[in-house]
Amino acid sequence: MSTPVAKRSESLGSLDLTEDVLLEILLRLPVKTLVRFKCVCKHWHTIIESQSFVKQHFSQRSNQERLLVRHYKRNEDLHAYALFVDDICSGFEEPAYLQMPNMILELLGPVNGVFCLVGQSRDLALLNPATRQLKLLSELPEVIVEPHLLFLDNVLGFGLDPLSGDYKVISVWYLWNRSVNAPDCHPIVFVYNLGSDSWRILEDVGCFESRYRACRSICNTYTNGVYYWTMEFSNTNVAAILSFDMATEKFKEIQVPDCLKSKIGHLTVHNDSIALLSYQLERSDLCEVWLMDKEGSWNRGAVVGPCQAINWPLCLWKNNLLIEAGSSFLMLYNICTKKRQLTQARVKKNTSFISWVFSYKESLVSIKGKGDNCMLWDASLDILTIAWGNKDPLTSCRSYFMKDMYY
Repeated sequence: MSTPVAKRSESLGSLDLTEDVLLEILLRLPVKTLVRFKCVCKHWHTIIESQSFVKQHFSQRSNQERLLVRHYKRNEDLHAYALFVDDICSGFEEPAYLQMPNMILELLGPVNGVFCLVGQSRDLALLNPATRQLKLLSELPEVIVEPHLLFLDNVLGFGLDPLSGDYKVISVWYLWNRSVNAPDCHPIVFVYNLGSDSWRILEDVGCFESRYRACRSICNTYTNGVYYWTMEFSNTNVAAILSFDMATEKFKEIQVPDCLKSKIGHLTVHNDSIALLSYQLERSDLCEVWLMDKEGSWNRGAVVGPCQAINWPLCLWKNNLLIEAGSSFLMLYNICTKKRQLTQARVKKNTSFISWVFSYKESLVSIKGKGDNCMLWDASLDILTIAWGNKDPLTSCRSYFMKDMYY
């Protein structure tokens, strides 16, 4: 008797495929095709949904890592997401499935092809654009705060627990202490688990109780089970780096070289490690790339400049430092060969590249988790506006923390 796969293959084209050949063919297909092929038969559905297949497909050579950049179109007054076609950024396209609504204020990740979306009222969702799965995160639990504490800022982290394989979101809420007219030194930290679709307060925040404040990143700073933030003085200079281990749920403060503490900087990932891009406002034509060999051990990997074209260093991507340069175009500086290259991606009139850069690969990873708040993503419909509603972000944050209770 023929197997279900053989039966289906014969009906499609008189082909009798062995399991190995079938697997090899499926692994080479794009995610969009594989999502459709899950409907061919139960056996194909089982293969494509299996964790082993999902991991193999993500690591396939045919599933290329590509640069994704958010840029602003002045003439249309909207942000668009440009996916570059090759490693030298010779051109880009704007796929519909990667376009996010303007109400997205932050975008974290991607981690194995999954993004964390942050709305105007700090509403959160997970998104796998390739499979079109959108998961609305449950609301934070209410906390009891003292009446003299007010909302000051919210900083997020997003990553994967390497032990459980579960996605986690870290939400840090900084408060202002009206009684001393200064930031409160005890932030409130929440941890979200996709598997349980629930939040909880992290009681032991350890070194996070600091006079420094963690800062948002413009690119992904998660690698090898750890999320990283820069910690800054009040004058925005880099003070240290804060890490959060997704498995142990422990914070750790990592020192930076003293020579960097008088400069501005932000983090990026390079070869599964963390790197710091450092520069000075009064010397914006010069940028230093510092690589962390091991925790707390730094090596200056490159110095870029002086170069008048430098506006803003963005991230490291495939041994290239990406720089917003001149008037709305990207410059690639190879930190190994020391060669510069201006991309041709500035040809679109009235377009400027700003804010966010990502290294993106398509993924079959499921983000359904627990609960029923997973829906089909459609970039042409503003479903997040419908799902999250039109909240005023300042009012929302104030009402959350300005309770006449005690923490």
